[in-house]
Amino acid sequence: MASQLPTNDVRHDVEATLAARRELGPEYDDHFIDTLTERLVQRARLEVQRTPAPHEGLTPEMRTGIAICSLIFGIPLVAIATGIASVPGLVIVCLMILGVNFAASR
Repeated sequence: MASQLPTNDVRHDVEATLAARRELGPEYDDHFIDTLTERLVQRARLEVQRTPAPHEGLTPEMRTGIAICSLIFGIPLVAIATGIASVPGLVIVCLMILGVNFAASR
């Protein structure tokens, strides 16, 4: 319903401009176009200001979830990597887990 109100306002502005043009004649077309354009630009700027900024990054709850999942999945990954590739496997898995958590914290 809130999105209908600005549309109705724009429609009203256009109708008023057209009615005034009919009364005054085509010699005022440039003035009407400039006035209508100015109103539409102002309305667009107001709508942009009202629109909330997109949320960037993860919320603290999301970061906590990633940390918990890192622990849950990290334990078997460490065991598997250590069994297959010994210390280098352990280092690789730990660096991967650290990388995921570091990327999530940014």
